[in-house]
Amino acid sequence: MKKFAIYILLALFFFCSFSCSRNRGKHNVILIIIDTARPDHFSCYGYERETTPRIDQLAKEGVRFENAISASPWTLPSIASILTGLWPHRHLAGYPVKDPETNQEGLTYLSESALSISEILSQNNYQTAGFFQNPFVDPGFGLNRGFDTYDYFPGDNLHIRRADMVFKQAIDWLEKYRNKRKPFFMLIHLFDPHLAYDPPAQFMLPFIYGYKGKMTPPFNPDDAFLEKIRKGEVKYDAEDQKFIIGLYNGELGFVDNWVGVFMDYLKDKKLYEQSLIILTADHGEEFWEHNSFEHGHSLYQELLRVPLIMRFPGEENGGSVVKERVSLVDLAPSIMTYLGIDTPFQGTGRSFISMPGAVVKPRERAIIAELNRIGDPLQAIYSGDYKAILNRVNGNIEIYNLKDDPKETKNLFGTKQSYPPEIIDQIRGVAEAIKQLDKEGKPATIAPEIRAKLKSLGYLK
Repeated sequence: MKKFAIYILLALFFFCSFSCSRNRGKHNVILIIIDTARPDHFSCYGYERETTPRIDQLAKEGVRFENAISASPWTLPSIASILTGLWPHRHLAGYPVKDPETNQEGLTYLSESALSISEILSQNNYQTAGFFQNPFVDPGFGLNRGFDTYDYFPGDNLHIRRADMVFKQAIDWLEKYRNKRKPFFMLIHLFDPHLAYDPPAQFMLPFIYGYKGKMTPPFNPDDAFLEKIRKGEVKYDAEDQKFIIGLYNGELGFVDNWVGVFMDYLKDKKLYEQSLIILTADHGEEFWEHNSFEHGHSLYQELLRVPLIMRFPGEENGGSVVKERVSLVDLAPSIMTYLGIDTPFQGTGRSFISMPGAVVKPRERAIIAELNRIGDPLQAIYSGDYKAILNRVNGNIEIYNLKDDPKETKNLFGTKQSYPPEIIDQIRGVAEAIKQLDKEGKPATIAPEIRAKLKSLGYLK
């Protein structure tokens, strides 16, 4: 009897030790999404000026993905795809729709059947907090699901919560509200590089020094003026363009500085080595490539290729580069795999991590991106070295060889140059699938003042 009692005690001891060990092994997850950030303006991605020294350091300690592709060239459907691992036509957030009761134009909210990473982690004993800026992520669109704290600031282009304020809010939450017995998932959305380009002077001056033109900051064209820029009715000479891009680079530099401040805080509080840290963007920005400017109007690389850096606890895979193409819909299932959490996650994304703690070579597969907001709906598909873009209204097709033509200047469709013929069937097949699904979205309920802000930003007519 005495021996039996000893065995029971030993069993309980080992079970407790194993259980406690597993609990200690649960890493925090910190996801930083920089709005409107194109990787070719990050110094760690090869930009000729040093714009992101602190993010460069994060990349040296982590894994940098060379070819990460956003699911959409504007915020709402892109962040919804990041959270759910679903293509936009599966999660349905951000489609234009008219409210049947008011006949007002609106945007659809996140499908009730779409399960987000914040919901999954909350169900797995994670404390969840999100810090979001501007009307595209209003709680009415459903992105707040699963967050214990959803700290949202409904600003506009000229009235934003800058990176310093956002990180201070995040630090304040960690100091006051973090439950130290639980791991946490924190999403930090930063709006600074989005129009208006208006960085603090010390971050602006290195990039605009020597400019002798007539322009002054901020650069904040309204939607009507942006349309004139895109149509070529308003033109800027090389010096003015350099000034505008310099302001954008200053915004990136300001964000980078505060990313560094936040990383220093995490190190000081012993949270840096306990956390999976991910930095990415929802989409990029156009600077007159393809005769366009800003974002949300095309599916070219300047809008869809985004930075993606993952820093693992313990500096696993430090300094490595993944050249294979991945989609941001792959991010949520990859986080789940890294954490070792089995879930009913039925996303379209695929984990590029084979087991907890190991980044592997992503599997070759077709990747898609969608635009369903303003103008004709567009659909893109990536397959091998090739990318096709389909206009779903007039049927126009563009095909580019990204290996030979990364800037997408030579449309191969209708020429004698070769491309895989199956890519035509692939993109038309995806468009047909979207046609069957995109009528299911329902209009989000948003306050009149948020609707007014969306109109001022050009997201509603």
